[in-house]
Amino acid sequence: MAIAFNCPHCGVVYRLKDELAGKRATCKNADCRKVIAIPQPMTVPPSAGPPDAPLAAVSPPPVAKDRTPPPRTVADIEAAALAALADAPKAEAKPGDQVIPVVCRYCDHQWTEPLAKAGKNALCPNPDCRQVQKVPVPKDATPQNWRETPKGPSLAKENFEKPKDVVDAEARVVSKKAWEEGGGAEQDLEPIPLTRRVVFALLVIVPVVALLVGVVSWWNGRKDDKQHRLMLDATEEFAKSGSGELTPAQAPLFGAILEIAAGEYEMKQATAAPDRALGHFAKARDALRHAAAKDDKKGSAAGERYAIACELAAATLQLGGTDQEVKDGIRYRWVPADTARKALPNEKRIDVHTELQRTLDLLRPADFDLKAALARRLTADLVARGQPGVAADLPILLFNPPEQAEAKGVVALEMIRRDRGSETARRIAGELKTLLDRGVGDRIPVPSAQALWQTVGTEKTPTLYPAPRPGQPVGDPSRYAFTAVLLLQDKPAEALDLARRLPGTLPGQLRAIALCAEWSADPGPALDAAVAAVNIQTKGKKDVVPSPSVVLRLAQIAAAAGRAEQAKELITFLPDDGLKAWARADALRQTATPQNTARVDEIAAELPDDPKKFRAGHAWGRFWLARHNTRLSGDRSKETKAVTAWAAGTVRPFGFAGVALGLRER
Repeated sequence: MAIAFNCPHCGVVYRLKDELAGKRATCKNADCRKVIAIPQPMTVPPSAGPPDAPLAAVSPPPVAKDRTPPPRTVADIEAAALAALADAPKAEAKPGDQVIPVVCRYCDHQWTEPLAKAGKNALCPNPDCRQVQKVPVPKDATPQNWRETPKGPSLAKENFEKPKDVVDAEARVVSKKAWEEGGGAEQDLEPIPLTRRVVFALLVIVPVVALLVGVVSWWNGRKDDKQHRLMLDATEEFAKSGSGELTPAQAPLFGAILEIAAGEYEMKQATAAPDRALGHFAKARDALRHAAAKDDKKGSAAGERYAIACELAAATLQLGGTDQEVKDGIRYRWVPADTARKALPNEKRIDVHTELQRTLDLLRPADFDLKAALARRLTADLVARGQPGVAADLPILLFNPPEQAEAKGVVALEMIRRDRGSETARRIAGELKTLLDRGVGDRIPVPSAQALWQTVGTEKTPTLYPAPRPGQPVGDPSRYAFTAVLLLQDKPAEALDLARRLPGTLPGQLRAIALCAEWSADPGPALDAAVAAVNIQTKGKKDVVPSPSVVLRLAQIAAAAGRAEQAKELITFLPDDGLKAWARADALRQTATPQNTARVDEIAAELPDDPKKFRAGHAWGRFWLARHNTRLSGDRSKETKAVTAWAAGTVRPFGFAGVALGLRER
C-alpha cells in the first residue's frame, strides 16, 4: 500500500511509504516549504488513475455483513465519510520528528529547526549573515476559549515552562554539557566585532594609563620642586651672606656666575621658561657692568670679567629656537621681527640677536685675541643651530670698527671649516674684497681675509701678504694666513712647521700655533710647540710676555684633549692669580663632559684659606665639580650633603646650583 495525498498548502501531490504515516515533513515545493503532517495510509482503488493524478474520490473500506449496508444517496455518503474522519484516531507526531520553520529577520533566509530548540537562540545558516536570533515557539492550532484556559487572552504575555536545559539567574554553576545542549555552543561560534573589543579594551586601559600618567607627573613634579628649591637656596644664601665676605671687585663677578647658572637652569627644565632665564641673564649683565665700574688697576679683575662675559654670551644662544618653539612660548626668535608692523598690545618683541648684542657690548674693550676665540666659538654653535646669518653679524656686534675686516675673515673661515659649501662665507669673501680694494684694511693686518680668498677661490683679489718661501723669514700676517690655508687643506704637520718657524715674534707664533691646536685632530704636537715657544722666547727677557687670551685658549684646548700636564704648564704662564684660578676652573669645565664617567675630586678645585682671597674662578670650579658629579650619580641627597660642608655663603651656593643643574641634565 502507499500513502497518496496533496500538500494542504500548495496542492503538490505526494505518494509515500506506509511507514512514514504520522510523521511531519517540509513541503518539497521551493515556493512553499511549509511543514505538513503525513496522513494514515488509505486504500487507493486501481481505477484511481496514475500515481500523480489528483485524488478525485476514495472508496470506503468494505463493510462487514453484520453491519448496516452503506447508504446509497450522495448526502448519506458524505455524512458517513465525515463521521469516519471524526471517529478516526489522530496520529500524534513525535516531538523529535517535528520541525519549526524559521525566517531570518535580517536577511529573510528560510530554514527549519527541530521542535526541541523552540524559544532558544540559533545562528542564521546564511554564510553572509550568521546573525543570532530566537527560534519561534509554535502555537497550538486548536481554537481555545481564553476564559477556559489559565493562559488568559491571546495577546497576554506568554509564560513558558522553564526547560530543564536552560540556566537562569538562580543557577550558580553551568556544566559544559548543559551549555552545549542548551545552544550556548552555537552562540560561541559568533565572533565578537572588533569595534566592541576595542571599546572594552579602552574601558580597561584608559583608566590605568591615566592613573600611571598621574603618578609619573606627580613624581616628576616632586623632583622638579626639589631641584627648584636647590636653585632658590643657592641664590638666597648668596644674597644674604655671600657677597659680604668677598672683595668689592669679586662680589659682582660671583653674583654674575650664579645668575648665569640660574638662567641656564630655567632653559633646561622640561618646559623651558625663557622669560625667567632672560631675567637672570639681564641681572648677570648688570653685575658685570657693576664690576667694571669698580675695577681699578691695582686690583684689576678685567680678565675674569671678560671670561664670565664670554660664558654669558654662549648661554644666551640657548634662548633661540624654531618657529614652533617660539609659537609655544618656550624660545625666542633669532632675529628681530618685522618692525614695519605695529606691535600688538602686550606683544613681546624679544630676539636673541638683540640680547646677544647687549652682552657682547661688554666685551668691546677686550683684546682682539680673546674676541676672536669667542667669535669662533659662537660661530660654531650658531652654524650647528642653523643660524649662519646671526654669525655673520658677530664682527659688527663684538668688534670695534678697525677690527671688523679681520673679524669677518675669522668668522667666515670658521664657517668654511664647519661647512665647506657655506654660501654665507663666500658672500663675506666678496664683501671683504670690496672693502679691502678701498683700503679699509690698511691700518691693521687682515691675514684671515687672505686665507679666506685663497680657500674659497675668490677671483681678482689683492695680494695682501706674500706666500712664505722655504728657509726665508716669514712675517706674522703671512704666518697666520698660510697656516690657516694649510690647515683647511688638511696638512696639519706643514701648518705647524710654518707656525713655529723662526725668526718671529712670540705673539705671532702663539697665535698661529693656537690655530693649529684648535683645528687639528691631534692638538698634542701644537701644544708642545706652544710650551717650547714660550720657554724659548721668554727666557731671560722680562719684556716678552705672551698674550693671556691666547695662553688661556691653549690651556682650554689642552684640558679638553685630556692633556692635564700641558694645561697646568700653560696656566703658569698667565700673569695674575685671578686669571690662573679661572683657567684651572675652566680646564675642569672642559673635562666635565657627559663622556667623562670619572668623578672629580675636590682637590681639582682647591680653595684658599682666606675668603678674601677667593676669586671668581674658585666659584666657577666648584660649580662645575658639583654639576659633573651629580650628573654622574643622580643622587641628590649624597651630592647635597657633600656641598653642605663647603664654605657657607661664598662657594656653597654654587655647589647647590651645580647639583640642581646636574640633576636636570641627568
